[in-house]
Amino acid sequence: MGFHGLRPKEFMSQRPYRAIALIFFTAIFGAVMFLAGRYSVPRTIFQTISPPANTVAAAPEKSPVHEVTSGKEENKRPSVLAGWQESDWQQLSGQLRTPARVTALATMLEKLAATDSQRALFLAQAEGNLKTRDLFTQAVLRGWAGTAPDKAADWALNLADDNAREAAMASVFAGAVANPDAAIRVAGLAADKDPDNAIGFGNSLIDTFCEAGNFEAAARFAGNANAGQRSFLLAEAYSKWSALQPEPAAQAALAISDPDTRSEALHGIVGGWSAADPVALTHFIAQLPAGGERGAMLGQALQSWVRVDPIAASQWMNASDKGADMDEGVASVARMNELKPEVAIGWAESITDKNLRSEVLGEVLRSWVLENPTVARHYFDATSDLLPTQRQEIRDILTTADQLTNVPSQPGTAN
Repeated sequence: MGFHGLRPKEFMSQRPYRAIALIFFTAIFGAVMFLAGRYSVPRTIFQTISPPANTVAAAPEKSPVHEVTSGKEENKRPSVLAGWQESDWQQLSGQLRTPARVTALATMLEKLAATDSQRALFLAQAEGNLKTRDLFTQAVLRGWAGTAPDKAADWALNLADDNAREAAMASVFAGAVANPDAAIRVAGLAADKDPDNAIGFGNSLIDTFCEAGNFEAAARFAGNANAGQRSFLLAEAYSKWSALQPEPAAQAALAISDPDTRSEALHGIVGGWSAADPVALTHFIAQLPAGGERGAMLGQALQSWVRVDPIAASQWMNASDKGADMDEGVASVARMNELKPEVAIGWAESITDKNLRSEVLGEVLRSWVLENPTVARHYFDATSDLLPTQRQEIRDILTTADQLTNVPSQPGTAN
């Protein structure tokens, strides 16, 4: 029976069933329409809005370093900086580490630091391996100091650990060395901020200048240092200079007008030149005007020569003009600990000044008595070069040695 055949009362009794039927047919109709619309849309639309294959859709992430930096260099995107490609860094840093790859990464950071120091520092400090992190940090400081040495030095000087601070400043100097005036200025700032390590900073800069072959800048910096640092820095600068270029270093030292500064520079030359060519150094010093520090410098040169060729050094000394400076030089040789006493005695005997000769002979004999008292006694009895003071001193030493030798053994002890 259809609904139209129902009486009003009967129809009202069927309303719940009618409502359920309407809901069911409405749901079926909606599903059919959704599917029809789904397949009527061109597939190219979905291809346009879907992310490409093998990519991850994510909002750009801002580096925390860039949130706390300012200035033009930090506003540049790393991907467009000269000598730096972010993709190259990501690719190389994701590979297993080898010495060559670590070096390549450090080189990349050094380049990046020249234009975006804070980004470079962030990447260096993010390294988990402590040794590699330190290597990266030093590379960043070199690159940073090449364009902003004052800022790089300020960062380095704020490090709490002394060793880390000194190493960081060495890297700053290495990066700034191409601009000598800037490097010297930074060294002055470092000395003002950390005066206890001023000499260490100065030596570090001098070493950096010399490694770069700029010996003149090293000497200029040392010569202008304050009185408390100058002698140390001059010795460092001229020693390194003379080890490779002794003649230019010597000429530069001799051209210094201030006598004290000139003497300090010459002492530095002796330190470097004596290890490289003691013969040439000895001849150079022999041509200097007599007096002053010439005798002490001659002694240092002769000591180095004797270690290399004692016979040639002795022959040169015997053929040279005598004098106070030569005596002082010979005395320095006679006092060398590595010489055998009988050899040292020969050098001491050639000293022309009788007071200095007696003094040096006494020093040699004191050691000789301990080594071979019998032979030392024979020499003591035969020599006439000892003055009363040294003779009495050696006699007392020999007497004590005899007493120790002739002490009778106690019961139960060995003779």
